[in-house]
Amino acid sequence: MIADVSTLAGKYRSKGVFLDSNLLVLLFVGLLDPGRVRNFKRTNNQGFTEHDFSLLQKIVTAFSKVVTTPHILTETTNYICELHGELRQSALRIIAETVQSFKERQSESKKLVLTDFFIRFGLTDSAVLDLPPKKYLVLSVDASLVIALQKKGIDAINFNHLRQQSWQQE
Repeated sequence: MIADVSTLAGKYRSKGVFLDSNLLVLLFVGLLDPGRVRNFKRTNNQGFTEHDFSLLQKIVTAFSKVVTTPHILTETTNYICELHGELRQSALRIIAETVQSFKERQSESKKLVLTDFFIRFGLTDSAVLDLPPKKYLVLSVDASLVIALQKKGIDAINFNHLRQQSWQQE
């Protein structure tokens, strides 16, 4: 699997990596404070640790750009807004700064709701499934989404597999 990841990372290094909303939340919470990863409800629910943040950050920096959608950014900021007070403000500042370097891909909601994927996956993941094949490498923690993407010819990796591999190498 590691060889596959290295091959795919090399193939998409200049094209970009596409992160799901769970991974963007991990990235932003980790950038705010890696120690907060275990304590924030949304990252704790995924079982994320500081190590997972470091792994994700290392992966992201290997690509020339991060790709996202307005749907994913909306979902991500809604989760981040569960923080309170100064933490929330600091996290939103980090998002505002970081998103400046992202490439944003838009699909019309009225088109997405007519796809076969909408009923099964909802709007946010339907936008991910609307990506063209061989354009970006998708990282997600959603196994069903990763499988659906792969069936469409979109290169996708389940981040949980990378986590497990990194734990075994420690």
